[in-house]
Amino acid sequence: MPQTPDPLVSLARLRAELRRLRERHSFTQQQVADAMDWSLSKLIRIEGGRNRISTNDLRVLLTHYQVEPEQQDRLLALSKDVRRSAWWDKYSDVLTREYGAYISYESVASTLRNFEITVVPGLLQTADYAAQAMESAGMEPAKIARGVELRLERQKLFARAEPPETHFIVDESVIRRVVGGPDVMREQLRHLRQLATRPTVTLQIVPFTAGLYRRHRRGYALFEFPDVESLVLYIEGAEGEMIISEPTGGKQQEYLDSFFALEEMAAGADVLKMIDDALERLD
Repeated sequence: MPQTPDPLVSLARLRAELRRLRERHSFTQQQVADAMDWSLSKLIRIEGGRNRISTNDLRVLLTHYQVEPEQQDRLLALSKDVRRSAWWDKYSDVLTREYGAYISYESVASTLRNFEITVVPGLLQTADYAAQAMESAGMEPAKIARGVELRLERQKLFARAEPPETHFIVDESVIRRVVGGPDVMREQLRHLRQLATRPTVTLQIVPFTAGLYRRHRRGYALFEFPDVESLVLYIEGAEGEMIISEPTGGKQQEYLDSFFALEEMAAGADVLKMIDDALERLD
């Protein structure tokens, strides 16, 4: 899986740069909108990432901000990346809008944190386990093979020369629940055991003995990036999927704090032993 410029992250970088340039001149959004003969809402949507900015509008805006030619070229190239196709676009038949955004952030994140309550995290699933999980979630049978193919493509990020730092926390129910029968679950547990020994993968399990904890009813993921001051939150629950990307703080920080609390709760659990015990129960 190639690491090509990602449209969503390129957009995040571009809008952050545009806000920084405006603030450097101490311009208000209204002042810039008036100078550009734009509506205030147009500039708000551009800086918020809800509207793409055209090449011509970007050139004029950068000139207004007195940006040097070299930096203008860099930002114009960034705006082209925003319109670039991503490798997962070919899976549009099995992608929701939110899932596509999730993969977009996952593909370029420097740090990924993921908590799951009932299922093995997608990046750690075997093909057979993934197929069972998708069937249980109600995916159309004709689309499951494509869904599994996409999930396995995502997992290629572990094989990169510089893979992201990944932190996974699961409830003990995840390794105790037999998905797809003993053979499928046995393969999945062995796969988890192998992944848990990788230097860039941290796997923790919250044992049943830890009791209840905050946000114990939904899975979520948090993404950090190497050169973007942004923390992206993905929440999955009975009401559907939701991504919160702007601004950093608020909900993102609440979930990050919850994740850190879970790390402490799971710190004393021997992951490899817990997996081995789960394997023994299948024999």
